Amino acid sequence: MSKKELEISLAKKTIKLQTGILAPQANAAVLATSGKTVVLVTVVMGRQDETKDYFPLSVEYSDKLYAGGIIKSSRWLKREGGLVDESILLGRIIDRSIRPLFPKGLKNEVQVIITVLSNDKENGTLIPAFAAVSTALAISNIPFNAPVSAVRIGRIDQKLVINPTVTQLSQSDLDLLVCTSSVGVNMIEAGANIIDNKTVLEAITLAKKTGDKINKQIQQFTKTCGQKKLEYTPILPSEELLNDIDSKIKSDIESFLKNGADDGKHMAAEDIIIDKVLEDYQQKIENEEVSRSLVIETVHALIKRYLRANTLKGVRFDGRKTTQVRPVSAQAGILPCTHGSAFFQRGLTQALTVTTLSSLRDQQTVQNSIGDTEKRYIHFYSGRPFSTGQAGRLGRANRREVGHGALAEKALLPVIPSKEEFPYTIILNSEVLSQNGSSSMASTCGSTLSLMDAGVPLKDKVAGISIGMISDDQGKYTLLTDIAGIEDHNGDMDFKITGTRTGVTAIQLDIKSQGLTDTQIKEVFTASTKARLEILDSMDKTLADPRKQLSSYAPKISLIKIPEDKIGDVIGSGGKTIKALMKKYDVGIDVDDDGSISVSSLDESNLKQAIFHIESMVRKIDIGEEFDGVVTRVENYGAFAEFLPGREALIHVSELSSGFINDPSQIIKVGDKIHVKVLGFNENRQIKLSAPQFKAAHPSSPGATNRARQPVYNKTPRFNKFDPSLKPRSTGRR
Repeated sequence: MSKKELEISLAKKTIKLQTGILAPQANAAVLATSGKTVVLVTVVMGRQDETKDYFPLSVEYSDKLYAGGIIKSSRWLKREGGLVDESILLGRIIDRSIRPLFPKGLKNEVQVIITVLSNDKENGTLIPAFAAVSTALAISNIPFNAPVSAVRIGRIDQKLVINPTVTQLSQSDLDLLVCTSSVGVNMIEAGANIIDNKTVLEAITLAKKTGDKINKQIQQFTKTCGQKKLEYTPILPSEELLNDIDSKIKSDIESFLKNGADDGKHMAAEDIIIDKVLEDYQQKIENEEVSRSLVIETVHALIKRYLRANTLKGVRFDGRKTTQVRPVSAQAGILPCTHGSAFFQRGLTQALTVTTLSSLRDQQTVQNSIGDTEKRYIHFYSGRPFSTGQAGRLGRANRREVGHGALAEKALLPVIPSKEEFPYTIILNSEVLSQNGSSSMASTCGSTLSLMDAGVPLKDKVAGISIGMISDDQGKYTLLTDIAGIEDHNGDMDFKITGTRTGVTAIQLDIKSQGLTDTQIKEVFTASTKARLEILDSMDKTLADPRKQLSSYAPKISLIKIPEDKIGDVIGSGGKTIKALMKKYDVGIDVDDDGSISVSSLDESNLKQAIFHIESMVRKIDIGEEFDGVVTRVENYGAFAEFLPGREALIHVSELSSGFINDPSQIIKVGDKIHVKVLGFNENRQIKLSAPQFKAAHPSSPGATNRARQPVYNKTPRFNKFDPSLKPRSTGRR
């Protein structure tokens, strides 16, 4: 295949797509270039697998560190290994948008691999990667209802920006990604800084219009270099099989739907129906006349058909109204030794969220091809097998758990106080104890209450809800507020929106149909806002405001700022000073390059003393200031006193007595408390102290003569050695 190229115009920028050169053994490969960012996408289709009851699509997003000229920070392992969370999330975004566009009944394994080859750190990788994925699937011989586009929208200074750069996104209060098929919007991912519905809807409309233009360009390109799509046999239940099984279990399904008011019992009820059919078809399965997986799929298809028909008539599985939220309850402060905790339940869905606070030294370093970034607020989601009434393997978080945790994290990010307001690392762990629809939204609500229970000064409360939809081929549809698990599984979409009372903070749309219209999206926003306000009212009854005091188990942390040129004074040679401070006051101290110092301790008194010590070490001292000091050492030319923690200066012998002193140690000792006054500074800006009260009380030392005081400053070597603040005076001799 010869080289073919397509240039996509996107907001005065160009994404160049090239195919026909690289990875010739893949079904299709496309190289995308945006600025100096380069991404390679390959798509491959494997053999058909009739044993699977799902479409085996996998999307792998590989952000290579070498693309940004970076070596893995691990000391022991330099080879890049498994996918990091960010790559998992980017892969999920692409998966969620292309999955609905593969034809039903396709059971061939399809693998999409995105490899970031070069990152100029200004033009993001996701948009060119998505354009390459859509184009590769469109021109390949893999069955796919192409095209689909992805458009990113930001908002800077109240103006919407198409395809913002990395720098622009850092200044934006909106990060909206909208994917559009030929039918309508089929995926949305967004983070927003409490933005009103109208503005978000305007941004979605702008993204959709822009996406339609991109789709036309990909369609035209496909006509010139697209391959003929492979013929395949859809693995779907035949009408004959559907009718036969329907005649056997119709009454069972009707009874199942009629008795569905008990939240969460549908899985066990479905299993009873499946077991009955499998027993009836056992002989045919053994004779290989029909596969076991196809029989099970047929039962699910029939249940789906009946449930959708009932819902379109206005009858939900659990008997609720289409706009009704399941019963909500919540508790805060239920775990005695954690820093903050809350339990949130909506219907059968339960989330227990725990807040843990720590010093800024525990921030997470995230490494990708752009570089290293620090995260001080992190949300983890865990949904173990028992939460769905099943047994299963335990291991690292799966992709779904990573995605749900990231959504809840994004939802709360706009209300998290800044580092200056609350200098803590904040970790949230949502333990989902029961799942039956929208557990990520339950985690969001529970996390808000948990943070407030911990005493984190949130800017506002955040809640979330999911809106589902059932539709038919004639265009009739019904929106469902707070979808339960069975409605999610058999419905057309899972549209999650989180926010405060005044605006949106996050959006995530998963869809099984081809796309949503503008009208449907607007109706979802209306229904979601109404339900969110209802949930926020319930949360207010549990905990209206953040607690005034942190838990006694939480560290007490304060953030102070010192001049950058004073950092060395606090750290000391080889860290000697800062280590001594941490040991003396039993605190943790972290110093940033900009002079920010975080001090942490479980004892608030120790914390305050350590902060006072550090501030005293670097504070400006003015002539005439007075302090109560302690003598730290005595020399024959005077005494040194610590007048502030970490600050020591000389009281010259002449300031200790109005008369002659043979030996200062005869009148002043180490450990003596002494009131001092700042007399001035020498040419090296070293402080000189006086002790007026002490001087008045000591006219001369014991045994001193009345002879004229000798000019001790003539003993130049001694004074130059021990007291550089005194300059030797010339005797006039040559």
